[in-house]
Amino acid sequence: MEPLMEGEEFSIREVVLPSLIPVVPEPELEREDGERRRGRDVIIAVDHGPNSKHAFDWALVHFCRLADTIHLVHAVSSSFSPSFVGSNNDVVYETSQALMEKLAVEAFQVAMVKSVARVVEGEAGKVICKEAERLKPAAVIMGTRGRSLVRSVLQGSVSEYCFHNCKSAPVIIVPGKEAGDESIAFDRTLGVCKSPSMAEFAELESQDGVRMPWNIIPVATTKDHQPIDSEIPVSAIYTPLAHSTPLLPYAPLRCRTCRSVLNPYSVVDFSASTWGCPFCFNRNPFSSNYSSISDTNLPPELFPRSTTVEYLSSSSSSSSPPPVFLFVVDTCLFSDELDFLRSSLSQALDLIPDASVVGLIAFDSLVRVYELGFPHCTKSYFFHGNRDCSKDQLLDQLCFFVKSPKPSSGVIAGVRDGLSAEDIARFLPPAADCQFTLHSVLEELGSSQWPAAPDHRPGRCTGVALRIAACLLGACFPGSAARIMAFVGGPSTLGPGAIVSRELSEPIRSHKDIGKDSAPCYQEAVEFYEKLAKQLVHQGHVLDVFASSVDQVGIAEMKVAVEQTGGFVVLAESFGHSVFRDSLKRVFQSGENDLGLSSCGIFEINCSKGVKVQGIIGPCASLEKKGPLCSDTGIGQGHTSAWKMCGLGKSTSVCLVFEIAKRETADVVLQSQINQFYFQFLTYTQMVKQGSGLQLFQEDGSWELKTYRQELTNGFDQEAAAVVMARLISFKMETQPEFNPQRWADKALVNLCSRFGEYQKGNASSFNLPSQLSNFPQFVFHLRRSQFVQVFNNSPDETAYFRMILNRENVSNSVVMIQPWLVSFTFNSQPEPIPLDVASIAADRILLLDAYFTLVIFHGATIAQWRKAGYHLQPEHQALVHLLQSPRDYSDTIINERFPIPRLVICDQYGSQARFLLAKLNPSSDGNGPFSGGSNVFTDDGIESNRTVGGYCHAYSNCCEIAAFIFGEEMDSQKEKEPKAAVSTTSSCRKYANDDNATFLANLKDHFNEFLNASMDEHKTCFKNTIDKIFGRSKEVETKEVESRPPL
Repeated sequence: MEPLMEGEEFSIREVVLPSLIPVVPEPELEREDGERRRGRDVIIAVDHGPNSKHAFDWALVHFCRLADTIHLVHAVSSSFSPSFVGSNNDVVYETSQALMEKLAVEAFQVAMVKSVARVVEGEAGKVICKEAERLKPAAVIMGTRGRSLVRSVLQGSVSEYCFHNCKSAPVIIVPGKEAGDESIAFDRTLGVCKSPSMAEFAELESQDGVRMPWNIIPVATTKDHQPIDSEIPVSAIYTPLAHSTPLLPYAPLRCRTCRSVLNPYSVVDFSASTWGCPFCFNRNPFSSNYSSISDTNLPPELFPRSTTVEYLSSSSSSSSPPPVFLFVVDTCLFSDELDFLRSSLSQALDLIPDASVVGLIAFDSLVRVYELGFPHCTKSYFFHGNRDCSKDQLLDQLCFFVKSPKPSSGVIAGVRDGLSAEDIARFLPPAADCQFTLHSVLEELGSSQWPAAPDHRPGRCTGVALRIAACLLGACFPGSAARIMAFVGGPSTLGPGAIVSRELSEPIRSHKDIGKDSAPCYQEAVEFYEKLAKQLVHQGHVLDVFASSVDQVGIAEMKVAVEQTGGFVVLAESFGHSVFRDSLKRVFQSGENDLGLSSCGIFEINCSKGVKVQGIIGPCASLEKKGPLCSDTGIGQGHTSAWKMCGLGKSTSVCLVFEIAKRETADVVLQSQINQFYFQFLTYTQMVKQGSGLQLFQEDGSWELKTYRQELTNGFDQEAAAVVMARLISFKMETQPEFNPQRWADKALVNLCSRFGEYQKGNASSFNLPSQLSNFPQFVFHLRRSQFVQVFNNSPDETAYFRMILNRENVSNSVVMIQPWLVSFTFNSQPEPIPLDVASIAADRILLLDAYFTLVIFHGATIAQWRKAGYHLQPEHQALVHLLQSPRDYSDTIINERFPIPRLVICDQYGSQARFLLAKLNPSSDGNGPFSGGSNVFTDDGIESNRTVGGYCHAYSNCCEIAAFIFGEEMDSQKEKEPKAAVSTTSSCRKYANDDNATFLANLKDHFNEFLNASMDEHKTCFKNTIDKIFGRSKEVETKEVESRPPL
């Protein structure tokens, strides 16, 4: 909406209201004095919607009083109606007159106030502001279009326009009934603005499946050296299949220029039967299917709330191929492990639909491809585990061209390109035709017949087996919903993709080995799986890995193939563990808690001018579609505007990172023509039950200059920001060897606090963050301690597993991974969330910890003693029975909704398994004293969560404490009076102190210089004096290299 221009005129028609007889005696008015006697002018914006009526009723009850005059203003948009003075608008005027007469009578009867009505042609926001400027009323009262506050911030509205542009009177916005029972008031004069909560952002995620850290995009000018989104970029976490919408059984209408799809933000001209694209501004004609379109007969995709729609191609549903499952089984297992695996596979086969196609490959030092279509006996084909195999070699070895000649040219891919259906059914038959054969083969499947020497590992050719599986599916079912499900029980030691040699004297690579490039097999294995990933992505197939072993199996090397194909990964200690068994069942489960699997997906994006895509971090692969939307800087799968998603489910999420073009001046940003931006996400999928389809999401919003702090904070989603930061840290740690995640996270937090925090100079305890950012420091604190950043005590396989799950889950689940959730169960209260602190432990309390990958039910000492004494078995102690059962019910609900299935740990206070809870709790003090419940917790992290929020304001005190710690200096008396913060870099200082003095001083000086550049203005002087004091007294130990560094 354009800004209101001075002197702008509107077409106005006064509404003649009926004369109303006063029902209030004149003496009642005589008792009033001053302003109450004179009365006030109150503008109420009205239309034919229910939320306008709700605002009108609220004004009568809560605001209006005797002698007031209500000015009813109804704006009629000129863009969708003929000339206002024409006779065709008599219907509009008569309808508005009837509405206002009804409201005037009601106002007189309820509040005993008189009314004046006007119908004005023009944009609603401008009309209301113009009337407020003319009348100078006591207030402007208006409703909303049923949107929540978050939706208003994201999409903009008339109420938002009036709130920001009406300078003649305070604006009171009454939310609709759908937005909640509690009223939210905006008063521009007093500067009161109620901010959105995280619950509203989560509601948006459940509706459209999208979360953005910056819902009001910060825009910088070319003169800004450090944009506000430098650490937390403008991004979006999108879950394509999260929102279930009615299917539209026809093809979408596309723009001829940019190929975007018709959406609610398109400008429709009903008289000319055309629509304007909001991305390229090109006008497109409607097809013949839209011949009856009008302002009262809109198609579903033009409904204002149709931000997500789904199109279904009905012609393709009958020809969609059946799902294909190719099992690749590792037989280098102990007999009991193999028994567990056979049992789980047999149960999974019973859940597979009869129309599905199945196949089986087993491997140890050799690869065996089973011919399940041969019913007379077990028949298999062997391949050497040391040599790679191509598609042509595989087809020749499997005798695919015995009955029919091999094509002389072209690509062999399916029935249409040279293979017969009979040959394909030999190895990949329908599940209903090979149930008996497949179960028989599984029963006969034994451990490897090639025993390993005592000082050698078993021969395992995982890479060759996966290559053969990929070639078999690529030849028989290209472009279909096919999954390779690999069950691996140990490291690969033979052939391509091996991660370690067979000699036990050579250890499996660790994080330290990978960082120093001393893992001999790592790089070659990664390159092999990168080639395998390209092959699977080209074929449209998915690789799932179920790893069950106490040792590493090579998940770190397989990560690229699993993630780019959108496959699942499950990591368990044993094939008999519930994590593996229940997760495998969940893949084939149907019903309410199914995974909602789709395949062969393609994801595209359209966005407004000034917005470019840097890339995607998530389960997808680049299609290398270059264009003007692609940024020069790539992140994740970048330099493209289209991606392949071979496999995706209801919780599959991708993180899109954008680049916002800088504006030349601030005036350019404030121009309303470019103040709106639009996103459109298109997801093409192949659904097993419904055929091919297209799901479309579109969103609009606005951008503001970074100086508008209130607007930016209102649209800041701190949960989404934490998840985006976690994904970026994981990506940078894998691609940038010298990347320091702790420093990067601290710098992002410091910059955010310096921009949006409030601080009184000289009062360290006065530091405060807006409510929209109040939880973000806690997220950063837990992120620094999480398994995504701290790789110590985790193997490369475990780290890769954690990061793959993080990169594919939505915001709600990812936040639980970053900051676990702790719930208390007691006799005296309902279950309630409590702080993630060791002080929450109590003897008479049961705690439930949800760390996403692990669920812990922790019984206090007293509760555990009662349970061991058998009190819960006595009828008179039913309360104890209910207390013990409540956390189990909660955990069962979580387990039923999550994939992979989390590990459930039930423990008691002071028991060995209690470490799973204590490792996630924050210490209440420095770790030197007892806490509530008698538990001592010692951590290696010097930062406490309750100090992280104020850590920035204490940063200058930290520098002095570090100096005193190293040089034995006395702290300045002024700093002694300030509250001391935790020394966040104590461990770093001790590390530097082990080096020579010159190296230590150089590192410490760099650290202080970086902190100086990121600090607030009022602290720069203190920082500089501290640094000069330290380094000025230590010149005698500085080397020439240190002296040559840039001065402060």
